[in-house]
Amino acid sequence: MGYSVMVERTVALSREKVFATLMDFGGIMKLLPDMLETCRLEGSGVGALRHITLKGTPGSVVERLDGAYDGHYFSYSIVAECPLPFEHYHAVVMLEDAAGGGCFIRYGSNWVAKGLPHAEVVGMVTGLYNGIIDAIVKAG
Repeated sequence: MGYSVMVERTVALSREKVFATLMDFGGIMKLLPDMLETCRLEGSGVGALRHITLKGTPGSVVERLDGAYDGHYFSYSIVAECPLPFEHYHAVVMLEDAAGGGCFIRYGSNWVAKGLPHAEVVGMVTGLYNGIIDAIVKAG
């Protein structure tokens, strides 16, 4: 089975820089200040939980850092009920050195749509991942 969403892009940052930004798990506020109201990090490294609230959305989203390996692999899951239109969410980011320099990013996730048509959620999640990648490049 493929991913529900997969965004593939090459950016003009080193793989190490992209990975370091992802590993700043509580730093998502710096990347998405217009979208997030709060972010509280509990723990550090694999197993850390970030509790985020979205502007204009009741409730919170609890994400757990599930995996991080060798500057190439990063994954996280939503581990509690949340106000977003999906459930059983798990995301994976795979990084490779790009042939001409920079970093090739593959950012994908699996989930089950909840309350909205699957295609509409695909559009939302694709937009989110592109926004996060854009913010990483801008912060770089």
